Amino acid sequence: MRSFVFCVLSIFVCQLSAPVSVLQAEEDATTYSLRFKFTPGEFEHYAVDAKNQFTVELNQAKETTVNSTQTQKHYRVVAVDESGNATLETMIDRVQMSVQFNGGTPATFDSIQPVEKDLEQFVPIRKTIGRPSRIIYSPTGEVISVLELQTTSEGSTFKEVTKKGPEKLENDKSRSLGFLIPLPEDSVKIGDSWNEDFEAEVSVSKVLRKKVPIRRIFTLKSVEDNLAVISFKTKIMERLNDPKFSIQLIQKTPSGTIKLDMDKGVIVSQDVSLDKAQVGVFDGQGAMRAITSVVETLVDPASLAQKTAETAAE
Repeated sequence: MRSFVFCVLSIFVCQLSAPVSVLQAEEDATTYSLRFKFTPGEFEHYAVDAKNQFTVELNQAKETTVNSTQTQKHYRVVAVDESGNATLETMIDRVQMSVQFNGGTPATFDSIQPVEKDLEQFVPIRKTIGRPSRIIYSPTGEVISVLELQTTSEGSTFKEVTKKGPEKLENDKSRSLGFLIPLPEDSVKIGDSWNEDFEAEVSVSKVLRKKVPIRRIFTLKSVEDNLAVISFKTKIMERLNDPKFSIQLIQKTPSGTIKLDMDKGVIVSQDVSLDKAQVGVFDGQGAMRAITSVVETLVDPASLAQKTAETAAE
């Protein structure tokens, strides 16, 4: 009798658990095509809040510099070709910056304030405000070419300065200009990863420079309500035994999380952080620590304009 009851219970449990297992397997097997979607005339605005802290120690001396930056930027979709490649016009609209040394009075900058108020150290920042660049992207976020605004006596026009093909795009330049991230060519399941390989240069001497391979590894963590959550981490792919090289790359290995609206094909947020230390940076002595956080968020341009107007009125 006891054996009969056990058999019945076993069958009942199996019947209950089987659909769950099937559903779990189906969920695990679901693949997703991650793509950016571009519509001519479309605008996307972002607010970026960044903070960098650098601490240097040598013997008994310790110095800390804290940089805080709030940036407003946007891109406009100028055109989309038959392959889905889009020409994006990117622009920095406003920068607010604060630089503080050893807890002292911070030096500040706000691009909406009169240029006469700018400190000399912020002049290069001022030159980037309101200056458009154009980048041609594929739907997977690959940079096809970069165009820069060039002004002559005959007027201003965008001209191609780099092109992918026989001559590979200069990685650092394309990445610094980019608003997007690389997406996988093929469909992926939750847990799948894809890589982005690029190089960064370090100074070996006053005239000699060395290229160091770096890999960024992206992983699809989850998909819910058509919002894809993508994590990433960064690895230096070459062993660097000399601290003078490592210190130049101290900010090159961030990690973070990116959220992509799969319906609209738009990044809605990026949360990036880094906490890296290097010892022996001064001929085998001393140490440096870099702490970075960057939060980028898709924003409504109307509310952004209202906030800017309120700030300017203060």
